[in-house]
Amino acid sequence: MLANKKGISQIGLLAAMFLVTSNMLGSGVYMLPASLAGIGGISLIGWGVAMLGVIALALVFARLAIIVPGGAGPYSYARAAFGDFIGYQTNFVYSLANWIALVSMVTIVVGYLANIFPLFSNLAISAATQILIIWLFTWLNIRGAKVVGLVQSLAFMLAVFPLLFVAVFGWHWFNYDTFIAGWNASHQTPVTAVNSSFNNIMWAFIGVESACVSAAVVKNPKKNIPLATILGVIIAATIYIATCTVMMGIIPNHQLAASSAPFADTLATIFHSHTAGILMSIVAIIDCSGAMAGWTLVTGHTARAAAEDNLFPSVFAKTNKQGVPALGLTILAVVMSIVVVLTISPTAQQQFNKIITMSVILYLIPYIFSAFAVIKLGKNEVGGKNYWLYVILGLLAAVFCMWSILGSDKPLTVWAFLVMIASTVFFAFKGYGSK
Repeated sequence: MLANKKGISQIGLLAAMFLVTSNMLGSGVYMLPASLAGIGGISLIGWGVAMLGVIALALVFARLAIIVPGGAGPYSYARAAFGDFIGYQTNFVYSLANWIALVSMVTIVVGYLANIFPLFSNLAISAATQILIIWLFTWLNIRGAKVVGLVQSLAFMLAVFPLLFVAVFGWHWFNYDTFIAGWNASHQTPVTAVNSSFNNIMWAFIGVESACVSAAVVKNPKKNIPLATILGVIIAATIYIATCTVMMGIIPNHQLAASSAPFADTLATIFHSHTAGILMSIVAIIDCSGAMAGWTLVTGHTARAAAEDNLFPSVFAKTNKQGVPALGLTILAVVMSIVVVLTISPTAQQQFNKIITMSVILYLIPYIFSAFAVIKLGKNEVGGKNYWLYVILGLLAAVFCMWSILGSDKPLTVWAFLVMIASTVFFAFKGYGSK
């Protein structure tokens, strides 16, 4: 195991928990309220239903981290349960989802930058800035996991104060009439509206597997990874639900839905000051940047694990003295830079909404494989009544993920499954076979 090698930079429970929480918050908290405003306050029902599935999913990953110690998240679990091909397919889809998600985080950073300096709304400047940020955090990751953990922990601790301020004290400015006026903003039937909210809500919890994927750089992973996963989900869910709800009662629905910097607009409204909005934008930029550093770590290590198993090109397995897959991260940075150029849009909100829909669908596929993996692998761990806990958790998590896919944008769902088919072609082309 990489975690046992001397000289490798490692992170403890607190940093691992920050990794999970910050990855989930950084991937949506600063833009999700605007996305859900397009559906309305009825999305609260979606949060309630989603939490059952997300908690089950978190427990699945926590258990899998114990069953497959030293694993690299969904890829390792799918491969251990179902063999090389499913492992390869899982990592192929998961890696692609990560690349898309990372671009969305850079989009959020630039969206809040534009709230301070309008010149960042210019497409050329926006694209150049996104590419610069990508290479900055690639460099930080190459320096080692401890550096990333420190950056992400400090960024999260700075950001948590304004987030908690809105979540706790924002209720003083909450207006019930404003909230109810935007209850069903999409004007769909209640069931359809709730179903359509799942894709956005699932974006809030992408990253639940972060500590598992980074097991190689977590101290005492058998104990710390399950704790970091559960605590991270609880903290993130509380902040998400509270902030999304209170903001829908502070800013009129049509304004919130069109915002590219919803938290900045909320604080500007609360304090009747554009300066407050600017300060919030700075905090959002720092926090999202920290999350980007963490997600780059996750993406690099999941590709490294597949390469070590001869399922990805060997270049992704080459590590520097800090145990970091430097060449793999460099290739990732090149690919992401190309994605930025191909996906640049007139507004951050438009780009964000398109990206999260596709990436969530892709993420849910490895999550489904993981949910079924805990059922198969758990059978070898325990027997009798205890085994049914694995079965219930796995089925609940899998059904929720499949339900979320059914409620997603249909054309994008078709494209996601075409990606799965493409993974089959690449697997055959590479000539890898089952052992």
